Amino acid sequence: MPLYTKNLFILLAAVLLFFSSFYILLPTLPLYVHIIGGDQKDVGLVIGVFTLSSVFFRPFVGKFTNRIGRKNLMITGAFIFFVSPFFYSFTTHVATLLLVRIFHGVGIAAFTVSSITLIADTSPIHRRGEAFGAFGLSAMIALTVSPAVGTWLLIFSFTEVFLTAAALSGVCVFLCFLVKEPRHNNTRTSFVEPGKVLLPSVIILLCTITYGSIIAFLPFFAENISGFSLFYTCYALSSIVIRIPVGRISDCMPRQRIILPGLFTVSMSLVFLYASHSLILLAFSGLLYGIGFSSVYPTLTALLVDRIPEEARAQGLSYFTASFDLGIALGSVIFGFLPLSSIYPLGSVIVFTGMLFFYWSERSNLSSSR
Repeated sequence: MPLYTKNLFILLAAVLLFFSSFYILLPTLPLYVHIIGGDQKDVGLVIGVFTLSSVFFRPFVGKFTNRIGRKNLMITGAFIFFVSPFFYSFTTHVATLLLVRIFHGVGIAAFTVSSITLIADTSPIHRRGEAFGAFGLSAMIALTVSPAVGTWLLIFSFTEVFLTAAALSGVCVFLCFLVKEPRHNNTRTSFVEPGKVLLPSVIILLCTITYGSIIAFLPFFAENISGFSLFYTCYALSSIVIRIPVGRISDCMPRQRIILPGLFTVSMSLVFLYASHSLILLAFSGLLYGIGFSSVYPTLTALLVDRIPEEARAQGLSYFTASFDLGIALGSVIFGFLPLSSIYPLGSVIVFTGMLFFYWSERSNLSSSR
C-alpha cells in the first residue's frame, strides 16, 4: 500500500488550506479586538476561549467520529471555519466575539481530530511516522506564510482579512468532499484504555506548556534584541525541513529512540533561549526548538496510534490533541504569574522531567525492533 496517493495529497492540501485560514487571523484578531473597544484582558479572553472551546469539544468529537465518519466531521469543521469569519465581520462587541470564538473552536476540534484520524486510517502501518510528519508539514507551511499574508491584508481592511480566511476554508470544504474515506468494519466507538493514552498525552502537554510560553511571552523576554522574530522563522524552517525525514526514521526503529532525543533537544533549546543575549543565539535556540518539537509531536502521535485499536483511534487522538491545546493554554496563563527570567529555565526543567518520566515508562521498549 503506497503512502503518497492522490487521496493523501488532497487531504494534505485540505489541511494546508484549513490551517492557513486559522493562522491568517493569528496576528490580526488581537488588533480587531482593540478596534471594537476591547483591552488587553479582552484579547487574552478572545484567544483563550477559542482554545478552551477546542479542548472541551475534542473528546465529544472523538466519540462521534466513528458514528458519522471522519470525512463528514472534516467537512463540518471546515464549514464552521468557512462561516465563522463572516460572523467576525458583523461583530461589534467583545461579548459577541467570544460567542463566535466558542463556535470557531468547535470547528478546529472537529477538523483536526477527524483529519489526523483519517491520516492514520489511510497510511501504511510501516510509514505512519512519515505520514504524520507530512500532516505536520502542511500545518507548518501554513504557519510560516499565513500570518504575513494576514498582516499584509490589513493594509486594506479587516473585511479583506475575514473574506480571505473564509475563502481558504471554502476551498478546504470542497477538497474535503473529494477525500475518500476507507470503509470501516466497526462503526462502534470503544473506550480507550487510559494507560495507552495517558503517557503520550502527558508528554505532549509538558512540551506544549513551553510552546504556550513562547507564543505569549517571547516578545517581552526578547524585547531588547532587535529582530527577535527571527526565532519564529528559524523554528518554522527547521520544523519544515525535519518533519518528513524524522517520520521516516521513526518508522524504522523504536519510536522511543526519536522521542527521547527530541525531548532533550527541546529542553536544551530553552536553556539557550534563556541565555540569549544576541540575535544569533536566539536564532539558534529557535532552530533547536523546531528540531526537538517536530521530532516529538509526530512521533508521539504515531506511537499512540500504534497502540490503540482502530475503533478507539479517534477517541484516543481526541484526548491527545486536547492535551496539546491544554498545554498551550496552561503555558500562556501559568507562566504569566512568574518573572520573565524564570519562565524558560522552568520550562526546560519541565520538559527534562518529562523526558526522564518517559524513559522510565518506556525503558523496556527501547531495545525492541519495529
